[in-house]
Amino acid sequence: MRKALLFILGGFLLTVGACVPPESEAAADDVLLAKVYNKPLYLSEMDGMIPRWSSKEDSTLMVNAYVERWVRENLMLYEAERNVPGDLNIDALVRDYRASLVLNSYEKQLIETQLDSTVTDDEVLNYYNKYKTHFQLETNIVRCKFMKLPLDAPDEDKVAKWWESDTLPGMRLLRDYCEEHAVVYQLEDSTWIEIKDLEEQFPKGALSSIKEGKEFTLEEGDFKYYIRVMEIESDNNDPPLGYIRERALRHILHNRKMTLIDAEREKLYRKAERMGHIKYFH
Repeated sequence: MRKALLFILGGFLLTVGACVPPESEAAADDVLLAKVYNKPLYLSEMDGMIPRWSSKEDSTLMVNAYVERWVRENLMLYEAERNVPGDLNIDALVRDYRASLVLNSYEKQLIETQLDSTVTDDEVLNYYNKYKTHFQLETNIVRCKFMKLPLDAPDEDKVAKWWESDTLPGMRLLRDYCEEHAVVYQLEDSTWIEIKDLEEQFPKGALSSIKEGKEFTLEEGDFKYYIRVMEIESDNNDPPLGYIRERALRHILHNRKMTLIDAEREKLYRKAERMGHIKYFH
């Protein structure tokens, strides 16, 4: 019976999705889909949920799924409300949650409109010099370029030429090629990678004798590998600046956000105090 009813409603939902009637008409024509204890679910509550181009069968499936989910969720909600601890102040929790949402929204607006997001190289360097000992390397890291290409990838001669090129057009062509054909690649000069992560992209043992300045190509299985090693840093050393640069940027911007928000709080406090809007009763 339920499935037959929902199948009929599926056709009606196509019309609802295309043109929603005024509220008074919807109330008069509304259809009760389900009820959990005394809580009803009406068809009008699904306005806009069913794409207007859906077939009758698809509409029926979507209605079925929604109703079943609604019934189960509201059964759980009913039971939860019956078992609310006596000392749980729901109204206070709702007020606190609303206040948190409103406050977060205001802080986000404040950050978007007033935060200076430009971080200079000197600021990054100062952060690095202050905190670099906190980020001692726990594993070897490598600054390198590499590509992993299928053996049947086209234009091998061009790839070899672009790989050796240090011109912007050559590097751009190689990047475009890798985006289309490479299984994995890394072509940034400044990017550092943990050696264990790099080894996962190469055949076992291929990087056992890796060292600075080493460059080679390797064919194994269905792939051809290219690698050029510019620099290696060993574990237990201070990390290179490039390795923690992104972390430094995040830290600097986070501190700026906190400073901006604290300054706004203080400004609002001083203004309210000056105008007599703050009163203490203790």
